[in-house]
Amino acid sequence: MARKPSSTPNRSYQVADQIQRDLAELIARELKDPRVGLVTLTGVEVSSDLTHAKVFFTTLGDDQAKAQCIEGIARATGFLRSQLGRR
Repeated sequence: MARKPSSTPNRSYQVADQIQRDLAELIARELKDPRVGLVTLTGVEVSSDLTHAKVFFTTLGDDQAKAQCIEGIARATGFLRSQLGRR
């Protein structure tokens, strides 16, 4: 769950938290790429005007498995973005 710095407005915190929850669900339930294994979303930073978000994540496994997981998530970026926009 995203941590709220004291200078972040409440709305930005709520949007970042919702994005993190929705993306975690999408990756776990709807992403069918076999390269994407165990992924933990560690945080989301949202711009002040709520138009951009930066998502931080970690993966488990050796370096080769991590590289494949990152490649799979990068490949699925469009799918994740479109599904997130529908929610």
